[in-house]
Amino acid sequence: MADIATISTAIAGVLAAAICPDGTTGSAVTGRPVIIRRGGLTQADLGGMVRTVQQGCDFIGIADVPDSWARLDEPLGRPWRMDTARAPTATIGAAGVTAVVTLTPGVAPCGTLGLRVTGLPGYGGAACVLHVATADDTADSIAAALAAPLPGAVATGGAITIPGAASVQALNAGVVTTRCVARRQEQMFIITTWSATPAARDALGQAASDALALNDWLTDADGSTFRIEARAASNDDTAMNRGLFSRPAHYLVTFDTDLTRPAPVMLAGGIGLPGGAIEGDVLLGPAAPA
Repeated sequence: MADIATISTAIAGVLAAAICPDGTTGSAVTGRPVIIRRGGLTQADLGGMVRTVQQGCDFIGIADVPDSWARLDEPLGRPWRMDTARAPTATIGAAGVTAVVTLTPGVAPCGTLGLRVTGLPGYGGAACVLHVATADDTADSIAAALAAPLPGAVATGGAITIPGAASVQALNAGVVTTRCVARRQEQMFIITTWSATPAARDALGQAASDALALNDWLTDADGSTFRIEARAASNDDTAMNRGLFSRPAHYLVTFDTDLTRPAPVMLAGGIGLPGGAIEGDVLLGPAAPA
């Protein structure tokens, strides 16, 4: 979900990559060290620290303007849409009347896995069992959970045998998420460059402007994309008596407050008919405790 904090951090990352091509341990394109962060200058930045303005260190601050916030129209109805799909790391395969659970080594189990079994006594349709894998699961625990509701099923380690079945079909699905735009808004951000001389300020201000010149769309750490548009920029020499020259540049950011939710995956289904008959699949629940 995009937020003023994640937006500021994303902008800082773009500026750092463009202005410090040799990494954060090297100098900026201006030939001087630079510190890029959210917020403004502190008293420590002006003196008393290893890197200060007077010692040749430049600063770039990124701040949001609260009075500039404005709400825009979000999509009507706020529809949910498919966002991402992650392959399962816990899967099951079937051969004959035996099924085997397999986990991907080195990663936490995830995904939905199950069995569709035909031929069981008392079931006109297919009997289905499903299990949503968790990070604490093992192949043995998943096999035991799937076998528990099935009459006559036996779980041995990660294998399940169903002697009374006519056929056993494996069911597998990954982890799917959906996304909804809950609110859309725009807000002004001010990117201010500070340096000890007008020439240094101009060089750093231009470098920051160039870094964002072709970047109309940025993506934050949460995967939300936002639009950033350049607005007014100006030079501020009011603190020249303290050896401080700045250039505040305004950028209008349009971003969504979007929510993500896990989405269920349809693996089995059935239709109830008059008289209690079932056409299709019968989903069996966990076995009742003894």
